[in-house]
Parts: sequence; C-alpha cells; structure tokens
Amino acid sequence: MAGMMRGLAAWTTIVAISVSSASAFAEPTAAEKETARALMKDGRTKRESGDHKGALESFTAADNIMRVPTTGLEVGREQQELGLLVEARDTFLRVSRIPEQPGEPGPFKEARTQAAELATSLESRIPSLKIVLVGVSAGVAVTLTLDGTNVPPAMVNVPRKLNPGAHRVIAVGKGVKRTVDVEVKEGETKEITVDLAGAGTDEPEPAAPAPSGPKKPEAPPPAGTSPLVYVGFGVAGVGLVVGSVTGLLAMSKTNTAKEQCEGTRCPPATHDDLAGARTMSTVSTVSFIAAAVGAGVGIYGLFGSGTAEPPKTAIGPIRQLQPTVGLGTLGFSGAF
Repeated sequence: MAGMMRGLAAWTTIVAISVSSASAFAEPTAAEKETARALMKDGRTKRESGDHKGALESFTAADNIMRVPTTGLEVGREQQELGLLVEARDTFLRVSRIPEQPGEPGPFKEARTQAAELATSLESRIPSLKIVLVGVSAGVAVTLTLDGTNVPPAMVNVPRKLNPGAHRVIAVGKGVKRTVDVEVKEGETKEITVDLAGAGTDEPEPAAPAPSGPKKPEAPPPAGTSPLVYVGFGVAGVGLVVGSVTGLLAMSKTNTAKEQCEGTRCPPATHDDLAGARTMSTVSTVSFIAAAVGAGVGIYGLFGSGTAEPPKTAIGPIRQLQPTVGLGTLGFSGAF
C-alpha cells in the first residue's frame, strides 16, 4: 500500500511538471506573433541606422515571445556588436541547442547552425582576468567585487572570463580596502595582484589639480549689437522717406498754386493748395529732424558703450524707443 502511494505521488509530480512545461512553452498567440514580427522589423531598422543598443532591446523582446532560433540569433549578433562577448556566446550556445521540431521552417535550422559557428569563433576572443589576493591573514574574510558584482571565493586566483574593456576590482578585508582599475583586450589573459597588507584605503588617483597661481583675466564676452542701432537707424530711414515725400508734395502744391497767382495775390481756389503745401512743408521739416535724431541714436548704439547701455535723459534711461507716424505728424514713443 505504501509503495502504491509513493508511485501515485511520483506520477502526480511527473504530470504536474509536464503540464507546467507545456504551459511555459505554449505556442504564442496570433497577436503575440504579430508583435514579435513588428519587433524584429524595428530591430533591423535600428541596426541599419547604427543604433545597436536599441536593436538589441527590440530583438530581445521578440525572442522573449517566440524563443525560436531566428530571434535568438539576432539577439546574439547585437550582443556581439556591443562588445558583450560573454553574453553573446551564451546566447549562441542556447540557440544551437534548441531541439529541432518536426516540420520546422528551414531558417530555424540555418540559424541553429550559424549560432553554433559563432559560439565557436567567440571562444578565443573572450579575455580572462586572474585576481590574486596577497597579504591576507588567516581567518580574515575578504569581500571581492568585480564591476560591483561579488566574486565567489572559488573564483579568486582563477582566470575569470569577462568582456573586453575597462573593469574595476575592489577588495575589502578587516578595515583595508584596495581598488584596482584594469583594462583587458579581446583574447587577452591578464593577472593582477591586490595586496591587502597594511591598513587604510587605496583609491584610484584623483585627477590632477588645476595649477595654482593667479588666474589670467578672462576676456569679456563680445557685446552684442545694441537694440538702439536698429531703432535709431530705423527711425532715420522712416524720417528720410517721409521728409522727402512730404517735401516733394509741398513743392508740387506750391507750384500749382503759383501758376494761378498774380504777384502776391492768389485767388480763393488756391488757398487749399497753399495750406496743404505749408502743412507738408512742416511735416517734411519735422521728418528730417527726426531722421537726424534717429541717426544719432543709431550711431550711439553702434559706437557707444560696449555694455550697450541705453542713453539717459533727465527722467531716466530710455528703455524703448520707436517712431510714430501719423497724418501730418512724426515723432517718437518710448519707455523710460
């Protein structure tokens, strides 16, 4: 009876594991497959543009959905492109070991073969780093980290596979801390010694301090063009145009009226022309005066103080200045 119960329990366990495995590797839904296709397309687009980090993210997301040789192969390729040789070889080995399924597409078999070849070619390119601890008293516990990850005691004094590039080793034991920065290249086997004898903390050398002594005076930044230049010369231009036009109109009206006059006596019909001529003459005179003032303001802004400080008046500095043109009038409006 007891044997029967044990057999039943074992059978139940097998069934449970089988059901769990079937659920874990269930066929993706149509929506999941379409999502994976979009992710693969996005990954290829990013790879073509040089964005290998983004491509890896897209390919990884697609592979998490499908878990087929073709998606895994692309993940490994991008890891290799980014210098993650350890991760890339692990991915290629996983892809090469995916069991062949009946009726699977041809690209799956090709991806499996390529992954196996790439895994083999990467093996000799992955560098090794051997960390040797010295100066450690018996019974002293030492914490060793490589790039922030704890190194198990069994991996001390043993060549450890890692990606090429810069790495930081930190060893701490009984109040002593040593930090060593090391660079390893593809295919290189390097050994470093970390001496924990003595006391204190050994951190990497800081950057060289700036040279002492009085600093050279910095040249003042170049001053920009003062707004007065634009305002002043703008007023001058408007004044010249208005003064010229109104002056010509005044002369025209005066000549028209004189043709009808006898000496100093002019008929009533010419009075309007004469009044208009006087008005235009006044406007012309005021316009030329405004043009002269505007030109002065523009010249001040162009050649005046380097700080482009606005000119001051009896009621304060001019903050804004702009021309005002109206029928028979020309002036300035501003803020002080």
